[in-house]
Amino acid sequence: MIKGYATREKTLNYLNNHESKYRETTWFYCSPIAIGTHLGDMTNEDSELYEKTIKYCLRNGVNFIDTALNYRGMKSEKDIGKVLESLITNKELDRSEFVISTKAGLIPGDIDAGLVPSDYLKYVLLKNEIIQEKEIQTVAHQKHVLTPSYFQFALNQSRSHLGLETIDIYYLHVPEISMKVLGEEAFYKMLEELFYFFEQQVKKQTIRFYGLATWLGFITDSDEKGYIFLEKTEKIARKVGGLSHHFRFIQVPLNSSLPGANNRETQSVSGITLTVLEAARDLDIHVTTSAPFNLGKDVENTDDILRFLMNTKDILSTMVGMKRVNHAKENIATYK
Repeated sequence: MIKGYATREKTLNYLNNHESKYRETTWFYCSPIAIGTHLGDMTNEDSELYEKTIKYCLRNGVNFIDTALNYRGMKSEKDIGKVLESLITNKELDRSEFVISTKAGLIPGDIDAGLVPSDYLKYVLLKNEIIQEKEIQTVAHQKHVLTPSYFQFALNQSRSHLGLETIDIYYLHVPEISMKVLGEEAFYKMLEELFYFFEQQVKKQTIRFYGLATWLGFITDSDEKGYIFLEKTEKIARKVGGLSHHFRFIQVPLNSSLPGANNRETQSVSGITLTVLEAARDLDIHVTTSAPFNLGKDVENTDDILRFLMNTKDILSTMVGMKRVNHAKENIATYK
């Protein structure tokens, strides 16, 4: 596997060499948009499109890639891995020049193995005793887990797919599903155990940082099922990892249908009500945003949407689904 991770010096050099705008963290610089890999069919045809587009983006100033174990039946991670291996082997790209985030928590399928999520659960996770039936939280058709043994397995899968020894940002994916089933007390207790596992993985250099990638968890009302209190979550990280803990990133949707991250005071810090963007800033947590075009429903004014998001305070980077090179060219032209 390819060693290393994103560094301040190399990411800044990369972005300057491509005359790209950038955002800054203490640990690296990144492009204001990232390559999103959620949407698309689980086909080789779509994999070819993604591979071409990811190559184009990495060659033209986008140095942030976002994915998840369950995206497109595991094909998205595998597609990214192929591109990274090719560009790094050919010395077109250095591991320290780009940032990659992935996620786990939902039960995935594996399309290449012919396993839909229910089969993957039965024949891989339960059969091999990676998790137990009682550790699964189910809401509608979604099955979610918080068990560290699952994340050890999932993290190894993601690292293998991507071909990377270290993942820059590792998210707990849609944790509000488990919150809805478990309730606050049990959820936060299990979250503490999981954060302990994540801190151990940082020490082992399988990940650099961890976070929560949510849908409505941070932006719904505090009395709604599934609500997650960011300040309490950060306190758990401090309890587990001290002031130098590695819970430094969250991901929330932000679009015309879900504007709450920017304009609804659903969080609080030290008793002061704030938006999640403001709360995260006060807690020294970086925010990435997802679904800028509302999962493909808002595609008429993409330039205006991207400009709005790039001008919104406290957004580190926006995850933009880009499966076609022509869309990538348009998006890159907008932010440059």
